This record gives sequence, C-alpha cells and structure tokens, in this order.
Amino acid sequence: MLIKLARDKNEIVEGAGNSEILLVYLIGTIAMLLLAGGIFFFFIAYQKRLLQKQLELNRVVQNQQEEIIKNTIQSQENERKRIARDLHDEVGAMLSVVKLNVARIEKKTEEEKAKGLASETKSYLDDVILQVRRISRSLLPPSLEKLGLYFALEELASWVNKADQLTIACWKSGEQFRFDSNQELAVFRIVQELVNNAIKHAEASQISIDVRFENQHVALVVGDDGKGFLPEEKVQTGLGLRNLESRSEMAKAKFKIKSAPGKGTRAIIVLQTDE
Repeated sequence: MLIKLARDKNEIVEGAGNSEILLVYLIGTIAMLLLAGGIFFFFIAYQKRLLQKQLELNRVVQNQQEEIIKNTIQSQENERKRIARDLHDEVGAMLSVVKLNVARIEKKTEEEKAKGLASETKSYLDDVILQVRRISRSLLPPSLEKLGLYFALEELASWVNKADQLTIACWKSGEQFRFDSNQELAVFRIVQELVNNAIKHAEASQISIDVRFENQHVALVVGDDGKGFLPEEKVQTGLGLRNLESRSEMAKAKFKIKSAPGKGTRAIIVLQTDE
C-alpha cells in the first residue's frame, strides 16, 4: 500500500514537471514567433521607409533635371534672340553694303572679265544674304511677333518647301487670335523641333501642320509619313522628347505624341489661353 502511494506521488510529480516543461516550451515558442514577427514587420517598415526615401530622392533629381532643362531652354532662347538681332542688324546690313559696292564697281569697270567677276560676286552675295535671312528668321521669326503663330508657321513651311527636301502643308481653322508672346514662341519652337526631327531623323517626304483656333483654345496637330519610332524608348534615351515636353510645360500646354515603326509620327499640342 505504501509502495503504491509513493508510486502515485512520483507520477504526480513527473506529470507536474512535464506540464511545466510544456508550458515553458509553449511560452518560448510564442516568444520566438513574436520576435520573428517583430523582426519581419520591422524589416517591412524599414524597406518601406527606404522606398519612400528613394522616391523622394528621385522626385528631387527629376525636378532638378526639369529645372536644368527649362533654364537651358530659356538660355537658348535668349541666345537665339541675340544672334538673330546680330545677323539681321549687323551681318545683313554689312552684306547689303558690300553688294552695293560690288554693283558700283560693276558699273564703273569697262573690262568684261571684271564685270563678269562682279556679277558672279553679286550672285554669291545674294545667296549669302538669303541664307542669313533664313537663319535669322529660323532663330526668331519676325512674323511671329508681328502677325501671330499661324503666319509664322506658314513662313516656316514656305522656307522648308523652298529647299525641295520635302513638302509641308499648313492649314488653319477658326479665326486666329493672339495670346501671350512667350506661349506663342514656345508653341512655335515645338512645331519647329518636330519639323526638324521629321527632316533629320524620320526621313519623311510629307509633313502636315493643322492649327485650330476655337474659344480661347489653340490645338495643333503635326504629322509626318516618316519611319516612326517607339515613344517609350525615346522617353528613356532621347533628350529631344524631354525638351518638347519641357517646352509644353513652360507654355502651359498639353503635349502628346503618337508614333510606331513604319507608321509615321503624330504630335498634338493643346493650349488654353489665359484671355
């Protein structure tokens, strides 16, 4: 009887010991799980914070790049205006004086050889004066300031058509109205850049410029029949497209370009004037 009681007592003690071990094991397991969960959530929070910092850094870098592009564009415009004035007021005037002097020499000389040389020189000077005027108008078209956007685009098309490289057709719908001169210049530069790209890179044979004036909205559609490209690739690798987008932002205009290999390019510029 005593032996049985002792045995039962030992079993009770062993059971109590096993329960304590199980309890300790359970508590330890729960603690490990909580610790692992805490480390996991800490890691997630840390990664999220790093991602936010990286996004903020990317935004800062992008804003800096956009600011640099805008400042570069503004500097280019200022330099273009200065060069255009110098070409028109100084170089053009000097060439005209030289042409007059050659004409005087041609009249006074009696030698046929000298007259032929003077006549040939006048012809060369006419070509040089024409090129100077073309460059000056390209840098800062006088018609833009005097007559407005559409007339400047018509003049641009006329100069390109004279070169016989391709054909530009220009259309207008609605009555033209004037808006902020800086916006007009920015939109003109966008179209000018699109035309230059079509000539240099797209190998286009035809370009169309459609300008629509309606209810203080100006919408332009510039299309070509060139070889086209993938816009998503140009956004990453091409500075020209970013310049076009930056000019659009400076003009407070919406800009969209559509293109595909073998299907040409079509750009849309929409501007809401402040008037």
